[in-house]
Amino acid sequence: MFRFFNKSLKYLIIGAGSTGATFACFLKDAGKNVTLISKYESVISIARKNGGIKLKSNVKGDKTYRVNIKKENQYKDKADVIILCIRTPDMLSTIPFIEKVSHKNTVVFSISNGFGIGHALKNRFKNLNILDANFVGKCRWFDRQSGEYLQLREYCELNFSPFDDSIDAKLLNTIKDDFTQAEMRTTLMSKKMFDEISFERLITRSAFEATCIYYDINAHQIVDEKRALFEKLCSELLVLAKKMNINVRDGFLQEYYDNFELYKERDDANVYSSILNDFKLNQKSEIDFLFFIVIELAKKYNVELPNYFMIAEKFKEHNTLSAYFNC
Repeated sequence: MFRFFNKSLKYLIIGAGSTGATFACFLKDAGKNVTLISKYESVISIARKNGGIKLKSNVKGDKTYRVNIKKENQYKDKADVIILCIRTPDMLSTIPFIEKVSHKNTVVFSISNGFGIGHALKNRFKNLNILDANFVGKCRWFDRQSGEYLQLREYCELNFSPFDDSIDAKLLNTIKDDFTQAEMRTTLMSKKMFDEISFERLITRSAFEATCIYYDINAHQIVDEKRALFEKLCSELLVLAKKMNINVRDGFLQEYYDNFELYKERDDANVYSSILNDFKLNQKSEIDFLFFIVIELAKKYNVELPNYFMIAEKFKEHNTLSAYFNC
């Protein structure tokens, strides 16, 4: 059992991209014990030259935060809470580091795109406390040369849930209080509520990404037969949710379609498939937890998803999901 008394939690954030930097700066501003890990020496050097991390935030304004930033081999402590702010393809390579810097009560959670990531973490770290979590904060890398980061949204929201009931309630509430003090809208949810929110987010990403990679298109081009496939994929996800006993709000799909039409009018990076972009750059993508997780869940719950399986057959050589559960 975790001993609290007057002990403050030691937060370790792995990944110094815009989201990781935002987490680190917000926690630092609230007086929390936080260390940020970057694999890039240049990022660390620029931060030290700047006297800290320069964050332009719509929540906190423009500030420089004296965050402790290091490479993995420079961190010699044991962390109480480890936050993975990295893409899912990078999770496997960071496993040895997580094992090295955790203790028996360490909490681990990931801020990554996809569904089922908590399950993958629990499979690997059976003796650690695993949370499911998602984050809304509209963060972007701003300027790699100057070391400035950009946080665009008018608020930051963190939702989290214990993967199982083995985590001490006081520990969960301490984490919630710490992030609330850091000016993030923080909600500790039941597993059922978290799964409902997360599955709705999966619908808004998975069908879009699948349509884009299948036709090699962006959001502007999802019309006619491409739009028909997109809507079939969304409908299949609703069938899967029902089989999994996950409630999706009435009218959610129509609301999403209406917003998608507005979304298509934009002309920025968000109208392009991140998976397709990774394919074209010949680099690892987030296809596992944004697409192939649907295939695995369909098999587990014995659900027919013909359009998902059609696309899965075309891209089956990209499926490395088993590596997250058998590493």
